[in-house]
Amino acid sequence: MLLIVAALEEELESAMALCGAAGKLRGTSLRQAERKGKTICFLRAGVGPKRSAARLEDALKVIAPERILVIGYAGAVDPGLKLGDLVAVARAHAFSLDRDNPDWGHGVLDGTYDLEDAAALADCAQSAGLNACIGDALTSPYVLGDPEHKRLLRKTFHASIVDMETAALAKVAVAAKIPTCCIRSVSDEADDTFLAPFSHDPAVDMPARAKKLFDAGLTETYRAWKDHAAVARKSLQRFLACYL
Repeated sequence: MLLIVAALEEELESAMALCGAAGKLRGTSLRQAERKGKTICFLRAGVGPKRSAARLEDALKVIAPERILVIGYAGAVDPGLKLGDLVAVARAHAFSLDRDNPDWGHGVLDGTYDLEDAAALADCAQSAGLNACIGDALTSPYVLGDPEHKRLLRKTFHASIVDMETAALAKVAVAAKIPTCCIRSVSDEADDTFLAPFSHDPAVDMPARAKKLFDAGLTETYRAWKDHAAVARKSLQRFLACYL
């Protein structure tokens, strides 16, 4: 059995749409379907490292997958990556901000996890006509959307993308001794600014953050996010149609 994990429902639907009707497993939030004679389970893990890790731990009390595939969107920290490009993750790094110097220039590495089959995932994506590469992912406990913050993290950790779940999910999978791989589609480029109003900034208090969001125009920000996510989702769908 393959378990496909994503943070958002729309990310998961990229895979479920290829498998026909996916029924819920009784007493769980897991869904299950068949594709080409193989059983596939689906887990919406939610956003953020703590939530996603807890939901995967709960899922593994119910099922025993042979493999886990993590999919979803990611922000580029490598300026060479473009919207819709795919990154097959070789290593996932969990990081946080230094308590004594809580800014994006002082990230602290909390753990690194090796993932499986990055080369095979990238080859599959390329065979489907997609731009794909192998790279490392940073997993952040905070929303990251400011280009300057991304530049600082790139300089410190030399990663390709940033997300909010991969390293946390990998930690759970390693503990359970389940081979895990990950591929993510770029939904915002390194220089994109539309998510900057949501980006965590420890130097700014809550009232100032709220004003920043208001001034940015939430409707325009949401529209930009949906437009970018649609491109990223299309790349995921094309990859999954080849991979599954």
